[in-house]
Amino acid sequence: MYSFENDNLSIIPMDFNVFFCSAKKYKKNIRYSKECVVSEMFFDELESFISESHKENISIDMKNVVSCPKHLFRRINVYNKKLIFFNVESENVKQLLIEEIEKLTWVRDTVACYFDKDNYTVEKLVDTECITARKKEEYKIIKSVVDNGNGHIQLLDSSGLYSNCYVDVKKLFIDVEKYYFIIFSLAEQLYNFEGHIDAFISSSKNGAILANILGGLLDVKEVHLIGVGPKYSMELGDSVECIKEGKRYVYIFDFMCTGTELKIVSALINSKKAYLPYAAGIAKYKKDADFHLLSKLVVLADTKDMGIDYKIAGAKEDITKKKR
Repeated sequence: MYSFENDNLSIIPMDFNVFFCSAKKYKKNIRYSKECVVSEMFFDELESFISESHKENISIDMKNVVSCPKHLFRRINVYNKKLIFFNVESENVKQLLIEEIEKLTWVRDTVACYFDKDNYTVEKLVDTECITARKKEEYKIIKSVVDNGNGHIQLLDSSGLYSNCYVDVKKLFIDVEKYYFIIFSLAEQLYNFEGHIDAFISSSKNGAILANILGGLLDVKEVHLIGVGPKYSMELGDSVECIKEGKRYVYIFDFMCTGTELKIVSALINSKKAYLPYAAGIAKYKKDADFHLLSKLVVLADTKDMGIDYKIAGAKEDITKKKR
C-alpha cells in the first residue's frame, strides 16, 4: 500500500493505489482513468494496511473515487476512531460511507471522521498535511533524483550549457512505486488538458520514454523527433514528416533547462501548419516558467520550489558552486 507518512499520520491516496494495484496485475494493459472504481481485491490490501498500522490517524484520500462495492467499508468499522476521509467528491460514495461507517460525522462536505474527534483539529490536519501531501511527495521523489556530481560542474548535452547539478530522471526507474506515482501524476495533468490531442511529441531519449508510457496510459500516439538540440541538429531527417497538418500535439519532456528544444519543436510544428498548445514534463528550471508560444506548460515541480540552488551558464568558470 502506497502511503505518505508523517509522525502520527498515514495518508492513503486511493486512486493511485487502485491504479498501481491494476498495474501490478495487468502490467502493459493499463489505462489511466479520472474515475476510480475500488475493487474488492484492492480493499483487501487497504484493510490489511489499516489493521497493521500503529498511527494515531489514517487519512484516506477519496479523490476521483466514484464507485465502491457495497459492504466493504463495514470491514474497517473497528478502526473508525482513527479514520479520516477527505476529498469525498462523489455523492454515491458519500452515501455509502454514511451507511457503512458507524459514528461518522462530516466536518465539511468532503471531509468526514469519527464523531468524537475535534473538528478544528481535523480541519487543520486536512489543510496542512492531507491536501498538500501529493505535491510534497512529488517534490520529495524528484529531489531524490537530483545529482550534484559530487560538487563537479557538469556539461548538459541537451543544451550545451554547464550546470552545478543534473536531474537524473533515469533514477526514477529504480523504485517501481515512486516511478508509477510520478507517471500517474503526469497522466492526471495531461488528462486535464482541454480539446483532442492527436499525439505526444518528444525530442530526447528520456522524453521519448515518458511519451511512450503516457501514450499507453492515455491511448495517445507518440512521435519522436531525432536530433533536436545544439549537438544533433543536423540529424532530423524524415522524422519531421510524422508531423501532420492540422493535428494537435503535446510536447513531453523530462527536465527543461532553457527551453531551447521546445522552441525548436514548436517552430517545426508551426512550419507543418500543425498546433502545439501544450507541453508537460517532470521538472523545469524556474527561469523558464513562461513560454509564450504555448497555451499551457505544466510540470510537477521546478527547481526553485524544491529549494534547489540550480545554476546554469555558458562557460564552466561562470558557475558558482553552492556552498555546503
